[in-house]
Amino acid sequence: MSQNKKYLLAFILIAIILTPLGLIAQGPAWGEWSAEEINTMIGYVPQSIENTKPLIEALIPDYEISGLNALASTWISAAIGATLVFMIMIGIKKSGKRAS
Repeated sequence: MSQNKKYLLAFILIAIILTPLGLIAQGPAWGEWSAEEINTMIGYVPQSIENTKPLIEALIPDYEISGLNALASTWISAAIGATLVFMIMIGIKKSGKRAS
């Protein structure tokens, strides 16, 4: 394994391990605001947000897996998310090699 891949893997693992820090942070995660929170922050809800429905339902809503405590749910959610992103990146890289 190349040195760059080792650094990338270490970074991903550290990010997954540190993910539960969000449990002790106050307020929602950046960009995960509800319409009510946006209204509180800026005083109104833009029509484009108010009338928007999600394209897909979340795989793990609110990062909570029923039957698990918050810490375990958050870690598992982080690991699943990182794995999905990694698999998508590998797919993009492979499709780019085929095109050239």
